[in-house]
Amino acid sequence: MKIVVINGTEIKGCTYAMKNMFLKSLGKNHDIIEFYLPKDCPVFCTGCKRCYANDISICPHSKYTLPIWESILQSDLIVMTSPTYVFHATGQIKALLDHYGTKWMVHSPEAELFTKQAVIITNSIGMGTKNVIKDIKDSLDFWGVAHTYHVSQALHDVVWNDIEPNIKQKIIVQCNRVATKIKSRKRVNPRLKIRMLFLGGRFAQNMIQKQQLKKGNPETKDYEYWSEKGWLNGKKPY
Repeated sequence: MKIVVINGTEIKGCTYAMKNMFLKSLGKNHDIIEFYLPKDCPVFCTGCKRCYANDISICPHSKYTLPIWESILQSDLIVMTSPTYVFHATGQIKALLDHYGTKWMVHSPEAELFTKQAVIITNSIGMGTKNVIKDIKDSLDFWGVAHTYHVSQALHDVVWNDIEPNIKQKIIVQCNRVATKIKSRKRVNPRLKIRMLFLGGRFAQNMIQKQQLKKGNPETKDYEYWSEKGWLNGKKPY
């Protein structure tokens, strides 16, 4: 299995330990590539909209964003990690996700993502993990990722060696459960929500194009993209 891991922090603390627990639960002989933020993407999206006008290859930060995106496309499993910072995901992982807005369902989603699985790994001292999961899962869902799971735990401490054994055992149980689900899927098909988002994207493209024609404007880039894929004529990426 090809696995891409995007670490939402460079700190090798509790989140790092949980990530290693999960990778161990998947077993051996996997091809794993890891990125650490902000080191591997130290820039914010500036809102220049070049990616919307063309594609992400002409992003002014493409030397950072393209290698990560290409690894995502080539992977079988996407793992994203982030501790809870002020009830949300880290700013650095949000900064990365902002660069891929044009790959959301209503713009130019990638067909490869509709057959991929993903895991979000997060923790907190107390509350906030649900917000972190949503921060990341919004992008995964709107990219079209077929199935997304999560491993999350309130740790009640920030030093891994001080975490209670029973809490670590809860994490191991979660990791094993998610790993079993991932490995048991011989064929990955998108869940109902992803299929509905795709149909919603198709409807949106047709409605936007009607408005463009009324105004005498040419086809939008997104409409051309969907048309070239055949997705406006009944074809699906799954």
